[in-house]
Order: sequence, then structure tokens, then C-alpha cells
Amino acid sequence: MTIEPLLQEIERIYQEGRAGTEYDFNRDVVPFVERADQLIAEWQTNAQDSPYLRPSMVESAVDQLKQISVQAFQPKTSLKRFNETIKSVRYIDRLMNGEE
Repeated sequence: MTIEPLLQEIERIYQEGRAGTEYDFNRDVVPFVERADQLIAEWQTNAQDSPYLRPSMVESAVDQLKQISVQAFQPKTSLKRFNETIKSVRYIDRLMNGEE
């Protein structure tokens, strides 16, 4: 399992917000974060079984995923920091799948 589709959706939401899209907390943010939490939990279960990852790497990626799934709706979040977090999670996701 890869978390890449969720990362792409998080990036899309963030970019649309920076372009001016306004999100409603109850209509947009809450359902997305709930769905993201489910996907993250599934990914975490798979990642914990990966021979390529240490538990601390998995925990770090999970924390970062939860953080950016909310920050995506806040267009004032630093672009550089947001992108660096995405890169970090992507790297761990690729490691989990034996791609790096």
C-alpha cells in the first residue's frame, strides 16, 4: 500500500487554497481529515510490517501526515515547509515499498 494518492490530494487542496479557494470547516475539512485518518491508520499498519523501516520512521511519517492533512486547508502555511514535509513522507513511503 502506498500513501501517494493521499499526498497528491493534500497537495491539490493546498494549491487550490493558495489560489483562493475557501474551505468550510464542517463541509470540507472535517470529512477530509476523518478519511485521511483512516487511510493513515491503514498505511501505518502496513508500514509497521515493512522490513525497510524503523518504528520511529513510521511514527514520524504518521505525525507528519496528520499535520499536513490539516495544514493543507490553511493556505498561509509556509510553502517551503509544506513541500519539505511532503518530500519526507514520500521518501518514507517509497522506503516502505522498497523503492529507494
